[in-house]
Amino acid sequence: MNDQKQIIQFTIATILVLTIGLFLPDSLAIALSVIYFAAVTWYKPKLLIPLLILYFPFRPFLVEINDGLKFAGDVGILVLVIKVLTDAIKQKDYRSIFRLEWYEWAYLLFCLVGAVAALTTGVSLVAIVFQLRKFLTMYLLYYGVKRLAWNRADMLNALKLITGVAMVLVAHGFVEKLSQRQWLIPQAWKEMFISPANFERIYGLLSNPNSMSMYMVVALAASFTLLRVTKNKAWYIPLVLEAGTLLLTYSRGSILGIAIAGIIYLFLAKDKQITKQVIITALAGFLLVFTPVHQLDRFVVDMWGDSSQQQQGGSGTLGDRFSSSFDQEQFERSLNTGRIFFVKVGLDIWTDYPVIGTGFGTFGDSAALVYSSPIYDDYGLNDIYDYMGTDFYSDNQYIQIIVQTGAIGTILFAIFMLNMAYRMGRMRKTDPTIAHVTLFFWLFIGLVGVVYNVWENQVFPMFFFILLAWMETVKRGRSESLSAAANRKEETS
Repeated sequence: MNDQKQIIQFTIATILVLTIGLFLPDSLAIALSVIYFAAVTWYKPKLLIPLLILYFPFRPFLVEINDGLKFAGDVGILVLVIKVLTDAIKQKDYRSIFRLEWYEWAYLLFCLVGAVAALTTGVSLVAIVFQLRKFLTMYLLYYGVKRLAWNRADMLNALKLITGVAMVLVAHGFVEKLSQRQWLIPQAWKEMFISPANFERIYGLLSNPNSMSMYMVVALAASFTLLRVTKNKAWYIPLVLEAGTLLLTYSRGSILGIAIAGIIYLFLAKDKQITKQVIITALAGFLLVFTPVHQLDRFVVDMWGDSSQQQQGGSGTLGDRFSSSFDQEQFERSLNTGRIFFVKVGLDIWTDYPVIGTGFGTFGDSAALVYSSPIYDDYGLNDIYDYMGTDFYSDNQYIQIIVQTGAIGTILFAIFMLNMAYRMGRMRKTDPTIAHVTLFFWLFIGLVGVVYNVWENQVFPMFFFILLAWMETVKRGRSESLSAAANRKEETS
C-alpha cells in the first residue's frame, strides 16, 4: 500500500466498481468484479486487504441484490496465493512454499479428515467442496498474507478502513432499527421470517445480528488500537458508536465473549490507562448510543407501528435478553430443539462414528444446511425446523467438530488452537502489544465457538487470520510492529 491519499482513491474506485456491479446483469457483474479483484491483487498484492475489508462486510447485501458479485472475494484470495507461489518459484525459494507452522499442518489435516470421512458417509462431492471452501478460504488468505511484508502505514490504513466500514454499518443499523426493518434493505429481507425474540436485534448489511456483533468486536479492536497508537481522542467517537451498536445486536455470545476475553486482555496488559479507556467506552456506548436508540425505537413503535410490530418488537431490555437465557421456557426450548438438544444428539452420533466422525456436510454445518445430510433420517433430524423451510446450524462449533471429524479431527483442531496460543504467548517476550491483541482475538473466537459456528463465518475469521499472519511476519522480521514504530514516530491523526 502507498500513502493515505492513494488508499482513499483506491477505496472510491472499489466502491464504484461494486456499485456499478449492482446494476449490471449477473454475467457482467461477475466479469467486472472478478477481473477487478484479480488484477488489483496480481499487481498490488497488499491491496487485497483493503479490498476484502470493503467487500466481505457488505457481501450479503451485494449478493442479495446481484448474485454475480459473490465470487470476487474468493477469486482475489486465490490470485494472491497464486501470486506468492509464482514469486517463490521465480526466486527458486521452494522451501518457503511448504514452510508451515504446526498449527497450519494440524488445520489442514483436520480438513482432510473431515473430507475423507464425508466421502465414506456418502456426502456428495459438491457438498464437501462447499464446506472445504468455508474452512479453507480464509486460511488461504492467511497463507498469502504471511508471505508479504507490511509496514506501519499499511496496518494503520487497514485499521482506519475497518473503522470506516463500521461507521457505515452502524449508520445503516440505526436506520434499519428505527424504520422497523423497512428502509434501505432488500425486499427479501423485509419479508424474511424473524422470530419475536429476535425482532429487537440489528441485523445490518450482514443480514445476521451475530455476524454484525462480531464485526463490531473487530471494529472495536481496530479503533482501540488507533486510539492507543495515535493518542488522538477523536477515536473515542467510533469506539462509543461501535460499543453501543454491539449492544443493539443483543448478541449474548459476542457480548459475553468480548467481556471475558477483554477482562483477560486487561489482566495481561496490566495497564491502568487501557482499563480506563475500556470502561469509558463501555459506559458511553451504553448511555449515549444503546439507551437513546432503544428508547427512540420504542417511541417509533408506539407512535407509528402497527399491532403486529408492537407484538414482535416487544419492550425487552438487554438485561431481559440475558436473563431469558436461564428461564425455564428457554431451557426447555434448548433441550428440545436448541443447542443442548444438538449437543445430546451429536454425542449419540459420535458414539457411532468415534474415530474420524461422519464427515463434513453431515451435522449442522453450512454444507448440511444447504444440501442436507445423509444421516439426518437415521437420527430424526430431518425437517426439525420445518416451519423455516430449512435444516439447522449446530450453533456450536465444537460439537460439530466432534461429530464430523471424530477423535482424530478433534485432537487435530485442539493442536491447531493450542499451538497458535503457544506462539502468541512466546510473542509476549518480544512484542507484548501484538501478542495481547492476538490472544484477545484467540480467546474471543474460542469462546464464541461454544454458541456459534464461528469458523464458518467468513467475516471474523478473515480478520483473525489476517492478524495472525501479521503476527507471524513481525515475528520473522518481515514486517514492522505498530508499537515499535510508534516509539520512533508519533501519529497525530
